[in-house]
Amino acid sequence: MKKALSILLTAALLLTCLAGCGGAGSASPSGTDASGTSQSTAGANVPALKGPGNVTLKRLGYNVAWDPTTDIMVDVLKETTGYDVEYYALPAENADEKLVMEVAGGASYDIIQCSPDQFQTLMSQGALMPLNDLLNVYGQDILNGVSEDSWRAVSGEDGNIYGIPYKYPYAQEVQGFMVCRWDLMQEAGIEAIPTTIDEFYDCLVKLKEHFGDQYIIFSGPYRSASEGNGTWIFPQAIAAAFGIYNDWMVDEDGNVYYMTEHENFGKMIEFLSKCQQEGLLDPDWAVNTSSTVQEKLAGGKAIIAQINRNGLGETTPTMLETLGLTYDDLGYIGALKGSDGTCKYMRTEAINFVTVILRGSENAADAVNWINLKQQNQLYINIGVEGTHFNYDEDGGIAPINPIFAEERGNSYWYIDSTNEEEFATEWPSRVRKSDAQWAGFEAVTLYANENTPEIFVNNDFAFKPATENYAKYNTALFSSMNDYILQILAGTKTLDDLPTFQADWKNAGGDAVQAELQAWYDSFYG
Repeated sequence: MKKALSILLTAALLLTCLAGCGGAGSASPSGTDASGTSQSTAGANVPALKGPGNVTLKRLGYNVAWDPTTDIMVDVLKETTGYDVEYYALPAENADEKLVMEVAGGASYDIIQCSPDQFQTLMSQGALMPLNDLLNVYGQDILNGVSEDSWRAVSGEDGNIYGIPYKYPYAQEVQGFMVCRWDLMQEAGIEAIPTTIDEFYDCLVKLKEHFGDQYIIFSGPYRSASEGNGTWIFPQAIAAAFGIYNDWMVDEDGNVYYMTEHENFGKMIEFLSKCQQEGLLDPDWAVNTSSTVQEKLAGGKAIIAQINRNGLGETTPTMLETLGLTYDDLGYIGALKGSDGTCKYMRTEAINFVTVILRGSENAADAVNWINLKQQNQLYINIGVEGTHFNYDEDGGIAPINPIFAEERGNSYWYIDSTNEEEFATEWPSRVRKSDAQWAGFEAVTLYANENTPEIFVNNDFAFKPATENYAKYNTALFSSMNDYILQILAGTKTLDDLPTFQADWKNAGGDAVQAELQAWYDSFYG
C-alpha cells in the first residue's frame, strides 16, 4: 500500500507542476532535414529541426543489467543518424515513482521509453506532447510502419497521438518461465521435467526432502519490465495452471473482471502459501529482484528459478563457467497445466513499450526525426550487415553470424523506439539466436508450446486499448495493492479470509471505475 500511495502522491506532484508549464511553443514553418537541407513543415506550430551536430538529445529507457552509455550501439546510432545522444536508464527498483518524480521535477529528457502503464500515468497528468503534426512532418516512416491498432493504443480520447508504440514482434511467446538445475533434480530422483502443477509441487517436495536447506528450492519472483503488464509477484507459469493470464480478463459472456475475482484466485494463493509454509519458496521472495534471483541461480544457491530469456542470457554463461555445468544439466519449465487440465497463457501480441516526448521538450522535432532515421535503417541497426552479422537462409530467414552478431547487435533491442512492424516480425527471431542460452530456453518452452500445445494461448482483449482516464489514474495502484495483499498472505499477516475486505477496498479505490471503463471500451470495440 505504501508503494501505491507513493505513486499517487508523485502523480499529484506532477499534475501540480504541469499546470504551470507551457507547451512546446510555436516555431518557424521551415526547418532542415538530417542533411541540413531546407524543408517546409505542416504549419507554424511545428518546430523546425536543429539538425544533427546542432543538438544533443537525451533518451531515458528502462533498466538493464549492462551500461547503455558505453555499448557499441551508441556509435552505430551516431554513425547512422548523425545525432549525438545521451542515454539514461531508470533504476531497477521503484522505477514508476522515479519516473513520475523526475518528470514532476522538470526532467530535461527529450525521449522517454516507458511501459504501457507508465505511459497511461504520464498521459493522465497531461505530461505528454501530441505528436500528430510532428509525425506528419518528420515521421512518415514511423507513421507508415505502425499498424492502425497500435496507433489507437497510444491515442487519447481527443484523437491525438501521444506516443510511438513498440508492438511485440512475436505473437505467442511464453515470456515468463522457469529454469532448473536438471542435474540436481535427477540426483534427487526426479525423472522428468514437470508439466503440471501437481508434478511441479511433487518436484519441489522431493528436492526439499533430498537436499534440505542446502539449496533454495524455488527462487523468485522475477521482477522484469519486459513482462509487459506489471511486476507479477507470482509466476505466470504457475498462474496459467489456475486459468489466470492477466490482471484484467473477460469471461465467456463478455464480462470484464479482475484476477482477484477469478474462481481460482484463492486456490492459486493457497498453492503459493502452502509452498512458502513448507519451505519450498525462497525466504526472500518478498524482497527479491531480477538481479538477486539471477545471482542466486548463477551462484549455485538455487535449484529452480523464475526467469525470462534475457535473464538466461546473463546467468547461463556464468553457470557453465563457474559451476562446471553443460546445457544438458539445465532444464526449462513452461506454462503448467492445472489438475483439471487447465492452462491459459496470454498471447504476447500487444504494445510492450511506448516512446513519448514531454510536453515542454525543446527538441521535439529532432527527437521524432532521430527515431524516423532509426526506422529507415532498421535492418542495419538491429540486425547488421549481410555477410558480416547475418546471412539469409534458404527459406529467406535471417541467420545470425555469431559471435559478432551478439557482440555488435546483441543489445540493440534497448535502443528501439519504433519499428516497421511487418518487417521487424520477420527480423526479430534472428535476435533470439544471438545467444545459445536464450535460444535453449526459447526452443524448450515457446517453440514447444507453439508446436504442441497452441491451445494454451489466450488473446489479450486489451492489447491495443487506448489510454483512458480511470485506467490511467488508478490501475497501477490497484495492481500494487493486489501484489501487496498476496505478499501479506505469504508473510502470514493476512489470510484469504480477508479477501472480501480487500475486494471491497479495491473497488472503492478505483476498481469499480476502471472495470466500468474497460467494459464500455470492450463492448464498443468487440460489440
